[in-house]
Amino acid sequence: MINDLNLVLCTSDKEWAEFLACSPQGTRYALKEVINSLSCKVDCWFVMSKQKIVAGIPIVTQNKAASSLPMHTYYIGLLYHNDVYNCKANRKTECEIAISEFVMDTLSEKYEKFELSLHHSISDVRGFDWFNYHTPDRGRAKISPQYTAISDLVPLGDIRTEARGSRRREAGYAQTREGLTFHLDGTVEELSMLYQETFSRQSVNIPSLESNITAQFAEYLVKHDFGKIAVVRNAFGEAQAAGLLFYDFSGVVHLPVVGTKATKYGGTMLYFQMMEYAAKKGFKYIDFNGANSPSRSYFKHSIGAKAQLFFHVSWTRPLTKT
Repeated sequence: MINDLNLVLCTSDKEWAEFLACSPQGTRYALKEVINSLSCKVDCWFVMSKQKIVAGIPIVTQNKAASSLPMHTYYIGLLYHNDVYNCKANRKTECEIAISEFVMDTLSEKYEKFELSLHHSISDVRGFDWFNYHTPDRGRAKISPQYTAISDLVPLGDIRTEARGSRRREAGYAQTREGLTFHLDGTVEELSMLYQETFSRQSVNIPSLESNITAQFAEYLVKHDFGKIAVVRNAFGEAQAAGLLFYDFSGVVHLPVVGTKATKYGGTMLYFQMMEYAAKKGFKYIDFNGANSPSRSYFKHSIGAKAQLFFHVSWTRPLTKT
């Protein structure tokens, strides 16, 4: 059993980024600078065993747009070091449980509340569930199942064949009936405008703070070559649909922000073309970042994306009885 665990604050952005790059759950969503671009502050912790890093965990301490995790992000949670997986299956299970139990014990002493979005590769959440198992008055963790939608991008030729035939026809109709074309020159202003318009059609008002942070996030990713804004334009060059492609570690690309006008087929063209662009760029799969609402889930699965379970963990210190 892994033992002698310590929680050490990581003060080096470079050291934290190096850890993320070698963790099986590592994601650029957990980079300090990306979290900061979403108007949040974060404490980054290393879990140490005998002076060796075995895991990392980012804890968001301030969020201008919400009280929990940063908007548009996924998998900001417990991240194991790759060495934890270089052992037999039973040993790996012991290590995962020991580390997750230790993390819950230690963080609950440092924070009044915290939230974690676990990477979809983490399926064993017993360490979180066993926290205060025999002393529930001290506060149990709340573990919620979530779903995202993921599409394989290899081989390239399978991208469209995995989708429903009606979606493939729609992608063609976008060109022949609406005169739309795909480009990779989208601007932050176009993405922000389309993002707001998407919700306006659903009678949902996007607060100005959320809109500004979304634009700030997209601008940061594009400026640092972490992403690209894909866009579908009409014959007049006007943006009808746009998506923010976020390049991650390990051959993964995410799609955190999408917006469309009242185009009938532009959204379908956008998704297929973004997937094919990412495949040609060398990415292995695309994570559509969420499939928890009915209409969005239906659409993402209809273009070939498969459901993928992951877990959200939250904990709040109980109020002391007087």
